[in-house]
Amino acid sequence: METARAAVSAKGVVVEADGKIWLLTVATKGERSTGGNFVTEIGPLSEIPRGSTYEIQVADADFGPAMNAAISKAVHTHSGPEIWYVLTGEQCLETPDGATRAKAGEGMFARAGVPMQLNITSSGNREALFAIVHDASKPATTVSDWTPKGICRR
Repeated sequence: METARAAVSAKGVVVEADGKIWLLTVATKGERSTGGNFVTEIGPLSEIPRGSTYEIQVADADFGPAMNAAISKAVHTHSGPEIWYVLTGEQCLETPDGATRAKAGEGMFARAGVPMQLNITSSGNREALFAIVHDASKPATTVSDWTPKGICRR
């Protein structure tokens, strides 16, 4: 943990998930934090809306297929991009633009302000590390009245 904290810059955050220490860095393509073992680069992200200060909300979510009914009801938007790195299982994100899928070892992201519905599509648990990068003066998440077409369940 101390090594990661020493390597983190103003563009990153250190978290613990899946029994590991992770150093997440939001930067230009190819830019890396010093130290650690490189895992993946996800992006390029869409434009991050302008703000005077930013916040990176990071969490680790471990859900089994039985939770999909509850998770998929949470149609929402974020005031900044949301980024996932899938640790186990599979997920599908439906937006008005279509569906994006990711399985263990893959990353994906959603643009700021886009309505979305997350679906767990694996037969076992799906664990993912995810982050929302947003203007700290705005709520990270807002409920949306958009109605998904159900394309992740096809």
